[in-house]
Amino acid sequence: MASLIIGIEENVRPESEYYGKLVEWREKYQTWHYGISLSNTHFFSLGTLEKQELQLLKRHDIRDFDLRILPDVKSPFESDEVIERLKYALRWLDDLPENSSQKTITGRSLAFQILTGNPDYEYSGDTKLIPPDLSYEDYLKQVSPKLQHSKLGDFLGNRKNWPYIFLFLFAFLIVVAIGLINDGYGFVPDMPWLRWMLFLLLFLLIIANVAIVSNWIANFKWSGFQKKSFWDWLQLLIVPLMLALGAFYLNSAAEFRDNQIAQEQKHQEILTDYFSKMQGLIVETKKSKQTPGSKESNSKERLLLEFRPTAQALTLSVLEQLDGKRKGKVITYLAESQLITVDNNSPSTEPEINLYGANLKGMVLNDVDQVETVDKKPLGVVIDKADITNSNIKNVKLFEGSQLRESDFSQANLTDVYFTGADMQGAKFIKSQMTNVDLSNTNLTSANFDNVETTEIIISPDTKLDNACATKGEIVLNTIPFKTTIKKCEKGLENRGIQEAQGEMEQPPTPRRLPPGQVSSQTPSHGVIYGSDRGIQEAQWEIEQLPRRLPQYRGKNKLFKRKGFYVSVILFPTKQDANNALPIIENEYKRGSFVRSLSDWCPNWKNPEKKEKIESGIPYFDCGI
Repeated sequence: MASLIIGIEENVRPESEYYGKLVEWREKYQTWHYGISLSNTHFFSLGTLEKQELQLLKRHDIRDFDLRILPDVKSPFESDEVIERLKYALRWLDDLPENSSQKTITGRSLAFQILTGNPDYEYSGDTKLIPPDLSYEDYLKQVSPKLQHSKLGDFLGNRKNWPYIFLFLFAFLIVVAIGLINDGYGFVPDMPWLRWMLFLLLFLLIIANVAIVSNWIANFKWSGFQKKSFWDWLQLLIVPLMLALGAFYLNSAAEFRDNQIAQEQKHQEILTDYFSKMQGLIVETKKSKQTPGSKESNSKERLLLEFRPTAQALTLSVLEQLDGKRKGKVITYLAESQLITVDNNSPSTEPEINLYGANLKGMVLNDVDQVETVDKKPLGVVIDKADITNSNIKNVKLFEGSQLRESDFSQANLTDVYFTGADMQGAKFIKSQMTNVDLSNTNLTSANFDNVETTEIIISPDTKLDNACATKGEIVLNTIPFKTTIKKCEKGLENRGIQEAQGEMEQPPTPRRLPPGQVSSQTPSHGVIYGSDRGIQEAQWEIEQLPRRLPQYRGKNKLFKRKGFYVSVILFPTKQDANNALPIIENEYKRGSFVRSLSDWCPNWKNPEKKEKIESGIPYFDCGI
């Protein structure tokens, strides 16, 4: 038996056409013999249909016989595995007891066992010692588990399935390539690493397709690639592949750069158009004031009262569209034009343009001094409840004496910024970085300092930190002239505005009178009805679209259910406020908006229990009619 196995190992030729194939031969009109081919010149005979014959034969030993490869027998095993199975078959027969019935297996049956196996056999997983009297497949499981196949391995190893695998991978490759061209289907701007992941996936898919095609072509004799390995194919294709990937990358990089340039041009056009429109309003105001007999001739106002709602809506809309650098330019322009500034020593302390709730996210503001009047009186800006998160503000004195109530500076980088004398009640500095920031005489009542990083923060005895807290625990600010401890927020005070502190904080000053059309924080009594739908999902979409179309009313709209309809309503504290806002809303929606008293239009509004309900996860107010 050992000599037979050695003979097999010495005479195998993997590059041969017949290597690992099931062959049969016979003398004219005689019994067929079956065997496994080791090369084009050597075969291992297993016997006939009736009996077993184990011997190594040379081609000239059967030169007068009919010799052929069985064309209809497909093996799930590679040729190398067939040869290994042949050697284990010899060992198996040698290990069987002399009286074993399996020792008399015919040559034909043994040949088919070696070549095809038994795919329907279910292994029990029994860990007990297997007796010597084993079937061939059980013998393989015991002594050579590596020759056993999983269903996935058999599927991938079956060449019939390769065209389907290739088509699937090729289709996936096209999807990935299109994803790269389209900036990761819109996700690349938020996740830049996704572009490189797509490039890597594209490269791997190309390699996989090359492997499948190379193996498939190698099956055809006419191709001349039978002896080509996968590495040979890579050497053949690596240069054009790299050139193609390089060209694709350069093209993608050029498109990305062109998109950036286009975005820059778009933002600059929006900013230029905004400045032009605002300048037009200012010029019209000056002309009106110069008109003989004009009531505004002695007024110091930069904008006429009727121009202010338009200017405010235009400004808030533009801030939603611009990048951080140009947002900073808009704020600088408005401040220097004294459209968002107030004189805190003047009886009238309202800005001409109110930026309540403005989107200043990512704003870049550098080297801006405090605005002064002609007679050198300092002015402060009014930007309440603005989103100033992720901003970069450096060397700025603009905020001295300003009103920044409930504005959100979370994750902002503040360096050499002066908030001296500012009203910043309820401001948030969550995860912000503050370096050399002046908070002298600043009102920071109920401010939130979660995870803030501070370096050389200046405070004074008049700096108000009442109810200022950090939700995740007590922190210490690195302030000058002494360190300041910020306590942990008490339950019920976290994330609340300055007017919801349950009476434990000092009473805030009387709210400023807002310009026409702007929403105040008083209890709503009237509403502008601007939309109605049968379905709550459609109505909720209307609610969610409002901040984009009319950002000045962000968070002030509500969903009501009345007479089977879900109605979208913007809430106002007084009828006058609602009437002032109606032209702005009507101009945006053009669908017949109208003002209604909430207590008359919706009877349950007077109910102190307030019929708040939730349907499909969406809150609404049930009017009860």
